[in-house]
Amino acid sequence: MIISFPGLRQKKELGEVVSGLTRRQHASNEQRLKMQKCLIVSKVTRYEYEKHSHDYIEDSELERILRKRGSDYDAIINTHREQKAFEENVAKSFKEMGLQVEMASRLTYNDELINWCDVVVPCGGDGTFLLAASRVRDANKPVIGFNSAPHKSVGRLCLPTWCSNDVKGALQALKEGRFTWMRRSRIRTTITSEPKLLDTITPVDLHTLHYCRYPPVSNPDDTPEPSKSSAFDTQESNPNPTLATKVLPFLALNEVFIGESVTSRVSLLRLQIDNGQWTHTKSSGLCVTTGTGSTSWHYSINCLRTHSVLELMKILGEDFNINMDTSLEKARQVTERYNQKLMFPPDSEYLAYSVREYITFEEWPAPRGLRVRDRAAAVRVRSHCTDAGLVVDGSVSFPFNDGTEALLEIHPEDSLMTVHMDDTLPY
Repeated sequence: MIISFPGLRQKKELGEVVSGLTRRQHASNEQRLKMQKCLIVSKVTRYEYEKHSHDYIEDSELERILRKRGSDYDAIINTHREQKAFEENVAKSFKEMGLQVEMASRLTYNDELINWCDVVVPCGGDGTFLLAASRVRDANKPVIGFNSAPHKSVGRLCLPTWCSNDVKGALQALKEGRFTWMRRSRIRTTITSEPKLLDTITPVDLHTLHYCRYPPVSNPDDTPEPSKSSAFDTQESNPNPTLATKVLPFLALNEVFIGESVTSRVSLLRLQIDNGQWTHTKSSGLCVTTGTGSTSWHYSINCLRTHSVLELMKILGEDFNINMDTSLEKARQVTERYNQKLMFPPDSEYLAYSVREYITFEEWPAPRGLRVRDRAAAVRVRSHCTDAGLVVDGSVSFPFNDGTEALLEIHPEDSLMTVHMDDTLPY
């Protein structure tokens, strides 16, 4: 989700808070893009979702059900056809260049296909890109996305709009190396719990509400050794030798959210930021984000609105006799300045965390032991919830109930390789 403010969208699109900050590498100075084997990850359309949810009933019966529900069936069908036509055009363009192509959807995307291909090509929006990226653990396997509906969505993570309108031209530019390499940091999640609980943890695909069809957790032996030491002393933070530890098979490109599944229920979580003290919190949940995700949910949680800033400025002027310009334009400038500071580079090795609607009985604004929003090298969370989930990129949820612990960190070897291309035709 992208939250827009006057004058801010232009800055995001021009630099995505990346220009001049992200360490990009020209393709001519590093390896050329290898793309002989291409895996296209398709978007699951509303039509496909409904067909799957209704056990693939006849279209006439599905139409009756959806129209009764008040859905625009004609629009659903048209959007589906447009999406599939776009995917077929991308596949055709690849094949005409002599490249091998395989297709996968959310329901068929698996490690075997990922290992087979040289490049993963999601065709959809940012949601499809996040899905495609979540399973790619090889930091040298690029994920390059096409926005299938640039007239409807921004598609920040995908190639620029001209690439969607000229797929062959985009492929030629990629082949000739007219792009810059780009690394996006991702969050690695390590779960600690009783062995019997870890053995039964199964992720749920929130888009289909079905259990995922792959092993729920991975053995730490299968995970590359970190290139930096953990921000925590493992022995001290996990003194109980009867507990088991495993690494989740999903890497979060945007964020990890932890909280009760019923949103009206208070989430009881204990937090440790870096090597700080443990703090008990009551809130609406915890959001831990990467630099890439700092323009998304993290931004919408923490951003200020112009009218709120204007009210504060008027209070300072009227009640505290502070002489200042309290015009709407000045309030917009202050708001934009504050909100820009919420965002940070996609390749940052730091996380940002936000405790949503933190319930505190301490004197505000300094509750004891924890800032409700800050950056950190790592975050450790211990659950005291009854029916909570640990959600990766809003897509896959793992049960995270009382006694379960999670360590959220960024390691360079977990970064996602992708590309950046100019917003204008490179001709």
